[in-house]
Amino acid sequence: MHADLPHDSGRPNLPGADVRVRVLLADGDPARVGAIAHVLGEAGMEVVTAYRGATALARLADETPDLIVVGDGLGDGPAVELIPRLLGRTRVPILALAAHLEDRLVVALLDAGADDVIPAASRPPALLARIRALLRRTTPASPQPTGPLPDGLRVEPGRHEAFVRDQQLVLTPTEFELLVLLALRRGDVVDHRTLLRAVWPGRPDADPDLLRAHLTHLNAKLIGAGHPGLRNVRSTGYALRVAGGDPFRS
Repeated sequence: MHADLPHDSGRPNLPGADVRVRVLLADGDPARVGAIAHVLGEAGMEVVTAYRGATALARLADETPDLIVVGDGLGDGPAVELIPRLLGRTRVPILALAAHLEDRLVVALLDAGADDVIPAASRPPALLARIRALLRRTTPASPQPTGPLPDGLRVEPGRHEAFVRDQQLVLTPTEFELLVLLALRRGDVVDHRTLLRAVWPGRPDADPDLLRAHLTHLNAKLIGAGHPGLRNVRSTGYALRVAGGDPFRS
């Protein structure tokens, strides 16, 4: 990525756009940090930088970022080890940068808790578009789940919290957004296209495998908390599983 490439100077189209979005940028490559910081600054964002994982963790104690961008080569550990530690202290979206989008690395970063993975050499318009998409998901749009949900599930969109009975679910922003959408249907199927558009708006090239990975993690967390979890309706979509319900319900 080069600072002299054309870039989108539009500010994030978000509620409260008069308040500058703050991004924590953690990457071990000073040239890349400088280039990305320039692009984000030109787009009206405030950038806090860190060249080591320990520094990024320390920044969280003093700063309140709206989003975190994590690259590689941090010097004191790989991104796949830093991301879970960041998520232990914050629930803001995390965008991971990868030198090469190899399946094994992408899966590892998603498993670690990243909400999206893009090439480290992405051009500025693509980088800004991914950031705006992640930031939009931190403010769920109406309608929102209300009233009792199946099998003790409770979703509180305003606080970005979800519970199964009294047990809080520890979810990434992407997992939470998917749960909100599924909860709205209360056991009815949400098709793949709707799920993809909800979590990656404006991305017609969104990879269904990324969606599947996030839903797999969400399902495991629901089941671990005592909820029946999700059901995968082949070639159609996903739904909340309802205990005692018809497994063939569509």
